[in-house]
Amino acid sequence: MEAPTHSHAAVIGGGIGGLLAARVLSERFDRVTVVERDGLPDAPIARRCVPQARHAHALTARGRTAIEELFPGFTHDLVGFGAPTGDLQSDFRWVFDGHRWAKGTSGVHLLLASRPLVEWHLRNLVCALPNVEIIGHCVATGIITDPRRHAVTGLALSGRSNRIADDSLDADLIVDASGRSSQSQGWLEPLGYPRPEEEKLSIHLAYATRRYRREPSQIDGDLGIGVGSLPTLPRGGLALAQENDSWIITLAGYGDDEPPLDAEGFAAFAASCPAPDLGELISEAESIDDGVRYRVPTTVRRHFDAAQLPSGYVPFGDTICSFNPVYGQGMSVAALESLILRDCLVTDHRQATDRFLRAIRPILDQAWETSCNTDLRMPFIEGKRTARARATNAYIARVHRAAATDPHVGNAFLRVISLLDPPTSLVRPSTLTRVLWANRLPRQANTPTSRPTDSVPLDAASTNAETGT
Repeated sequence: MEAPTHSHAAVIGGGIGGLLAARVLSERFDRVTVVERDGLPDAPIARRCVPQARHAHALTARGRTAIEELFPGFTHDLVGFGAPTGDLQSDFRWVFDGHRWAKGTSGVHLLLASRPLVEWHLRNLVCALPNVEIIGHCVATGIITDPRRHAVTGLALSGRSNRIADDSLDADLIVDASGRSSQSQGWLEPLGYPRPEEEKLSIHLAYATRRYRREPSQIDGDLGIGVGSLPTLPRGGLALAQENDSWIITLAGYGDDEPPLDAEGFAAFAASCPAPDLGELISEAESIDDGVRYRVPTTVRRHFDAAQLPSGYVPFGDTICSFNPVYGQGMSVAALESLILRDCLVTDHRQATDRFLRAIRPILDQAWETSCNTDLRMPFIEGKRTARARATNAYIARVHRAAATDPHVGNAFLRVISLLDPPTSLVRPSTLTRVLWANRLPRQANTPTSRPTDSVPLDAASTNAETGT
């Protein structure tokens, strides 16, 4: 770690994005203070202000390795806490566009830790840093700038704990990781800074989640099930093995197709998805909670311009882009952003915002386009369906069909959704040829496939995923 070169940095928000930002800032600043309006539980439980944490979350292979770069041993620690591990293809059941994928061995490492466990462990690791302080029940109420309103100088606070005597916090740099509900633009407008242009897509998505006790023999020892929705049947779901010998099962529906919370209705909704696996798992598992609901009316991307922001203010994570959570991008994109922020702070921090916003654009472009294009497959979602989007969705439908008989195609797609390869990798000649060939064959019946006899050790799977072998 290089010696700090600046005095003090503040982070708004103590979620996963804020914690990763704090870790990076700790390398460049003498002190880092994270202010979080919520309480900070001593155990890995969902916080009141993070209702989405009670639902299924995925940490992609690329996101995990990014966190591992900041916190060596992170994966090993979570495995020690009971998080299941395996291969994203051989240990998982995938059904997309009604096609049950063939099993294979992808080499993409699967780490199935719950969102509360990930956040709790990250918070403990960040708290252990000697120059970082995390303060709960502390609400940021405004950004303070110099008299000319050109640069941030501090953060206004309320509801502070007895750990801060004043109603403000001096800061040379502020990272806003408060999420899609960030209030900072409302604070900056009176200072003469316009709100960023917003790109929105109304998806009208509703979640319902219940947890069940897990037995190793269930679903033939697989670690999860993913069933994608169809334009003609806009419902699907995800089952993930979790720590403490449990399943978390999240069902999702678009528009009026909202999954019920009661045990009987939940099971019936699962059974009616484009594949029966989720319903079959629920029928043989013991429920251990009463279920929770979460709604996502819109996805939002804010196009920040550094020229229209005060020097020293850095938007981060969901403050910039809030995706459809069905696609499991949020935590991983925040992890990748943290590595980019790290690079942008090597020189003058006053120029960090411009460098950061430019550097993250390709990542956000890819994730946002993928999310929106997939959502726009639903005919009732209003949005512009470009010729490129229609062509992309038509090709991806053929990829899903090919993956039913060719595990190499499924592997290529899994590497893309794991953020290991770009979407353009799906049209490489080797993959394109397989997709076109498989789509010449008669459609295969949607029947379960057997598990492969080979397995991938944790270390080998991690290495293969990261090297692309």
